[in-house]
Amino acid sequence: MSKAKKKPQPHFYTGEPKPDTEEETEDIYNSKEREEMLDDDEITAAEEGFMKGREDEPPSKKLTRKNAVSHDDSVSVELAKEDSEDD
Repeated sequence: MSKAKKKPQPHFYTGEPKPDTEEETEDIYNSKEREEMLDDDEITAAEEGFMKGREDEPPSKKLTRKNAVSHDDSVSVELAKEDSEDD
């Protein structure tokens, strides 16, 4: 005869439950944390925009290529012509 091992009884916590508390995060890229830092003047609007841009998905390669093909430098060309004529 082999002796079967008994399974240990599960442990039940009978104390008081912990209150639901929000943990503060040090993640400056967290949107809530970022807004608080902006309100407290800990970061500038430019820094906030940079961090927000980090969250956004980059555009697809197909869209980037499409925009590059349809890119028009006509304004910069006109300004360069005006500058060369002034000299």
